[in-house]
Amino acid sequence: MPQLIRIFIDVLVPVFGVAGAGFVAAKLVSLDHKPMGTLAYWLLVPAFIFRTLSDPAALDGPVVGMLASTVVTIAIVWAGFSLLLRNQPGERRVIDTMSASLGNVGNLGFPIVLFALGEAALPSAVIHFLATTVCIFGFGVAASSRLRSGHALVALKRVATTPAIVVMPFGFLMAATEWTLPTAPGRLVGLLADAMIPVMLLTLGMQLASSHIVVGLGRLSQLAMGKLVLMPLVFLGVATVVGLDGFALEAGLLLSAMPTAVLVALIGIEFDLQAEVASASILFTSIVSLATLSVLLALL
Repeated sequence: MPQLIRIFIDVLVPVFGVAGAGFVAAKLVSLDHKPMGTLAYWLLVPAFIFRTLSDPAALDGPVVGMLASTVVTIAIVWAGFSLLLRNQPGERRVIDTMSASLGNVGNLGFPIVLFALGEAALPSAVIHFLATTVCIFGFGVAASSRLRSGHALVALKRVATTPAIVVMPFGFLMAATEWTLPTAPGRLVGLLADAMIPVMLLTLGMQLASSHIVVGLGRLSQLAMGKLVLMPLVFLGVATVVGLDGFALEAGLLLSAMPTAVLVALIGIEFDLQAEVASASILFTSIVSLATLSVLLALL
């Protein structure tokens, strides 16, 4: 028990404290989280991904194994929930599947990995983050766009023009050629990238302030079981088969256990899906994750 308390105070309290500051600010002065979420979607997340990928050091380690473990894990949980909800309306099927399989690996995951495992684990966390990001925009945007348009080609086009996806090949190219940006553009990208974690944590808190439990606890419990329990168990199995160990395994396991991603609600808003359900899932899984993450961190 003392270890759980220490982990809770040293690792989770600082991270959730920043989100809590956003929550309190939103309650006191009625701040709207949507502009900050849009800012992160179009500028901060792409800048962070570009800076990460353009650094060759971030690609050290079993990159293919880490990418495969995260993508396969998300695909398995996505397929499982799609099958479970096959008889539900399309909007519920898409939003629930996203809520149960796509996690908050950026704004919650990175600071938790940093505080729990140290800076040496961040390169591994970056690879798992990239795999999750591709799945968020690939699976999430594709499924949402196809639901609204009915055409796979339209969905593919929407994915291909997502800012976080657009910058990836440029980042890989810079890493491969070891070319760096001139000082001024490099500092510009760096400032935007550095802003991602605090802005997204504040955005999370602001969004939670406007979230309400608008659906039954049974539905939310199902989503929480999928995201907070099933996902890390599936990841552990897949990563064991792939042969991951050390930080490659621990960082990926922690990120797989994060609550529902803020981006799920943003995608829901963008495509006029049941965004209020996604917001409720973010709120519910974020609260429950205080307990599940404490236990998982104690076991690492």
